[in-house]
Amino acid sequence: MGWVILSDTVYLAMGLGALGAAVVPRLVFKRPLSMPMVFLAAGAVVAALPWPVPTVDPVRDRLWIEHGSELCVIVSLMGAGLALNRPFGRRAWGGPWRLLGISLPLTIAGTGLIAVLLLDWPPALALLLAAVLAPTDPVLAAEVRVGEPTDAEDDEDEVRFTLTAEAGLNDGLAFPFVLAALALAAAAGDGWSTGWLGRWLLIDVLVKIAVGVAVGIVAGRLLGRMFFRAQANALRLSEHMEGFVALGATFLAYGAAELLHGYGFLAVFVTACTIRAAERSHGYHRVLHEFTEQIERLLTVVLLFLLGGFLVADGLRTLTWQGAL
Repeated sequence: MGWVILSDTVYLAMGLGALGAAVVPRLVFKRPLSMPMVFLAAGAVVAALPWPVPTVDPVRDRLWIEHGSELCVIVSLMGAGLALNRPFGRRAWGGPWRLLGISLPLTIAGTGLIAVLLLDWPPALALLLAAVLAPTDPVLAAEVRVGEPTDAEDDEDEVRFTLTAEAGLNDGLAFPFVLAALALAAAAGDGWSTGWLGRWLLIDVLVKIAVGVAVGIVAGRLLGRMFFRAQANALRLSEHMEGFVALGATFLAYGAAELLHGYGFLAVFVTACTIRAAERSHGYHRVLHEFTEQIERLLTVVLLFLLGGFLVADGLRTLTWQGAL
């Protein structure tokens, strides 16, 4: 009987969450709040109530949490790439390049240094923390991203464009630092050495970034040609206006890049930008973008609600004042 009640409660929570995902963004519009903040707080409040509410554990439930999180991110990356109106270029994308080439490495260095000095963490763990925290997140930053695709190339606010483009590309620079932290930890276990450095620069930095970009360009061009220029009407999907095709493009690019040992997040964003460039003013981009935005919003609601519950149930138990600072 208890399981039945719990199952019914989950259905009720899912229904309220789905409705809230549609209502909350409009309620907090132009207020110093965001939808992720609201649902994070909601999860914390529900977990604090004297009810038998199920909670997640990042260790026990690692597999589905990992895949659920990456699903939310890659869907968001596809939507962000499709929304960018500005053509790719060295000068036109000067803002994102500065954030990626200057701000991101400085943020990693600064955060790692603070973790060593304030928390007395070993360098490998400090570098891992810094690499995880440094990238901006396209999922949680929906309120400061560019809007839906438009016909105009130069109507984007410069700050919104810069943040969106940087969020789509920064995993290609943050992932190598995550792998560097793991290599540094392994080297420290065997005695300090720099033998891992050459392989890290060649494989984790150059090769994996190149594979991610190449997969994104190839997949984007093939899909763009199919969507807009295929001879067969059944393959020319832009005429059918079906938004779920965006998920197919997302999974295709991500899966191909990961199988080839490249950075899948980077491949998805490049694929989206390349599809957009194939026929920049076509209305099908708006259909694809709207679908990905809706899926992203639902996934965000679920993940942030569960995260809020975990923080109250167990996540903050070992937090020290140094860690909070």
